[in-house]
Amino acid sequence: MEIRTLRNFIAVVQEEGVTAAADVLHVSQPSLSRQIKGLESEMGAMLFIRGTRGRPLELTHEGRLLYRRACEIVELADRTRSEIASGEDIEGDVHVAAAQSVVMDVLAKAAVRVRELHLGVRIQLHDDYGENIVERLDNGLADFGVLVQPSDMSRYDHLPLPGGDRMGLLMRPDHPLAVKNGITPDDLQDLPLIIPKGALVRRDLSGWYGGNLRPFDIIGTMNLTYNASRFVRAGYGCALSLEGLIDTGERSGLTFRPLEPVLRASLSMAWKKNQPLTPPARAFLDCVREVASEPGE
Repeated sequence: MEIRTLRNFIAVVQEEGVTAAADVLHVSQPSLSRQIKGLESEMGAMLFIRGTRGRPLELTHEGRLLYRRACEIVELADRTRSEIASGEDIEGDVHVAAAQSVVMDVLAKAAVRVRELHLGVRIQLHDDYGENIVERLDNGLADFGVLVQPSDMSRYDHLPLPGGDRMGLLMRPDHPLAVKNGITPDDLQDLPLIIPKGALVRRDLSGWYGGNLRPFDIIGTMNLTYNASRFVRAGYGCALSLEGLIDTGERSGLTFRPLEPVLRASLSMAWKKNQPLTPPARAFLDCVREVASEPGE
């Protein structure tokens, strides 16, 4: 399985057809068709559903799986080539996969500082949640992952980040609970809730919630708060969220109330054990450590 063939396969998927991809790649259509058929033979599976001429190609289940992995393989190959070419020069990309949090202010300040010291360093952010962040770390697609705790950190070195976001309820301003200063476990009984998927996996609310109350009425899960906030504003339900991620100003159509007793999320920045960091990643880590240790952080 050659990298060039995977790049061409990705182009066929993104251009929705062999002819269009051949034009973009500046290769002949018959040659590209033979590459795709050869790839299917190598994989032992059909990658595309062949339909009527002129209609966009549709991926099979195996094709969708290969497309996802091909994108990761090509990205990793490009990163490796770039890192080797840069040698020990402190320039290049630092890839950070992160959960959404106001604690990212620490990394933002570190990014400013590392750019002041090394103008050639670029920070590439990938917003996601726990399981996907861990996958990117393990696959070498991220230098660092910012993970909500508790998480299994046995495979990583990590740096606890200062501060911690309050968990609370995101709702419409006309919701009956909006008149309260804080939201108790009793308030959440039978309340239609959208809950962060990571919070369910980690059981973030188990200690706060206790064992004597009925289960939550979970009507959906989310990875990123912004999209869920649109559902809340439309009246679909309320969402458990970290404070400060969504605009709750006067014209936003949303409001936030913290949980009582207060529940805070703590985060750590993780990187793989026994794996050397690139020069720009080492420089960025040094700046994160400096910012995290400063008073007020």
